[in-house]
Amino acid sequence: MKSTARTRTGRALLAMGTAAGFVVFLPSQAWALPPGCSQSGANFTCTAGVPAGQVLTGTTGNNVITITGGAVNGAVNGLAGNDTIRVTGVVGSIGANGPPGAAGTAGTPAGSAGGNGGAGGVGGAGVGATGAVDGGAGTDSITVTGGAGGSGGAGGVGGNGLSSGAGGAGGNGGVGGIGGAGNAGAVTGGTGGDTVVLAAGKGGNGAPGGLGGTSGSLAGSAGAGGIGGAGAAGGVGNSGTYTDDVSDPGLDDVTATGGAGGLGATGGLGGCGHGGGAGGAGGAGGIGNSGTTSGGAGADTLKANGGPGGNGGGGGKGGNGSADVQPGGAGGVGGAGGAGGIGNSGALTGGTGVDTVTATGGLGGTGAGGGTGGTGCGGPGGPGGVGGAGGAGGIGNSGTTNDALDTITTPVGAGGLAGGNGVVGINNGGVCAC
Repeated sequence: MKSTARTRTGRALLAMGTAAGFVVFLPSQAWALPPGCSQSGANFTCTAGVPAGQVLTGTTGNNVITITGGAVNGAVNGLAGNDTIRVTGVVGSIGANGPPGAAGTAGTPAGSAGGNGGAGGVGGAGVGATGAVDGGAGTDSITVTGGAGGSGGAGGVGGNGLSSGAGGAGGNGGVGGIGGAGNAGAVTGGTGGDTVVLAAGKGGNGAPGGLGGTSGSLAGSAGAGGIGGAGAAGGVGNSGTYTDDVSDPGLDDVTATGGAGGLGATGGLGGCGHGGGAGGAGGAGGIGNSGTTSGGAGADTLKANGGPGGNGGGGGKGGNGSADVQPGGAGGVGGAGGAGGIGNSGALTGGTGVDTVTATGGLGGTGAGGGTGGTGCGGPGGPGGVGGAGGAGGIGNSGTTNDALDTITTPVGAGGLAGGNGVVGINNGGVCAC
């Protein structure tokens, strides 16, 4: 409904109430809604974010505002009332799969390598750098979440060799996209005891490496499996500003959490008689707060949590021997776990009250196991791959937490476990099974 129609409806209701001897009270609001937004009473839904230069203003009642499909790059104002505001950033796109390698021909007997997978897209921020969210007066609940990064595309299969031609290597898997920031702009709960969560998007997962191509029947070496794509780093929970007015006595609970690192992907299997691809490393966990988070005058609870590192991807299995006395290929190296994110690298201060402030480092990711060695054909089996290292735990605080009267704790995250080495392949006594 257009703003003029709403205004006329409101005036008509007021006139009817006056004529009947009573007064009709209408909650105040801005009538013009941003593009992609709709309203039903005190419920507002936006499916294209809030573009820069646009303002979404709620009623003076208890609003429920839900924003998806794009970042808040404009402004959101909840006004008075106990509001619920939810903002979710856009998920990053998935990377394209790599094309397969061409098979060998009479003129060119060697197979070609498979194409590398494409990288995943970066997740979108919940509140962009030019955006602002204000809960207004009242006991508000505000949750801002960055979009997850997109997964990488799979590596293409290596082409098979012809006759004496070598097989092509498998393509490497694509890396994941970085998770989107929760808040990169300005968020405030307004006066009152508010609960605020600023959470970053998870890093995208890497994609598997492609299978190595098989060598020709007469000679040539097989193609190595492609390397698994690395997981991407998680986004930053708050890289902008969260502040409450220094005169606000409300008891606020504010949490900024970094996104989890993406998972590394498994390396591709080696072609017959060749080694498997290395697994991809896990992504690092995101920083909880790298901007400014400050409470008001009340006894607030502030938390900044680093995201956990992603687990590494397993090493690819070595290829089996395909001809008499051919050894098996080596298993690929397991991917390392990602480091845990830092809890706070910015300014995390409680304000003028006696506050509880905690900055916690993220857990390190687990290293993946090395790939199993390939089976020998009347020859030795391939060695197993070395397991990946565990990721380091994140530091609790490398920034500022300096309020003298507050209770401040900064625990470090635990490191991840290392992956085990892969199993050595066997000699099957001359039975060739590729």
